[in-house]
Amino acid sequence: MIRVKTFVNKKPNYNRLKSEWLDLAINDFLSENDVEVIDIKYNSSLAVDGSGNIYYDHSALLIYRGK
Repeated sequence: MIRVKTFVNKKPNYNRLKSEWLDLAINDFLSENDVEVIDIKYNSSLAVDGSGNIYYDHSALLIYRGK
C-alpha cells in the first residue's frame, strides 16, 4: 500500500536551517521504519507581514510503500 507522511517545521529550531531540519526528520523516520521511498516532494514558501518581517516555511511530503 502506498502511504504519505508530511513533515512541517511548526516549531523552528533557530540553531539549524529549517530545510536542514526537514532532512533530519525524514532521515529519522526512514531509519525507524522499514519502507521503500517512492518520492519526496519539498515545498518552500515566503510570506511578508505588514511590518516587513519575512517568514520562510519549508515542508516535505514523503511518498513511500510499507514493506
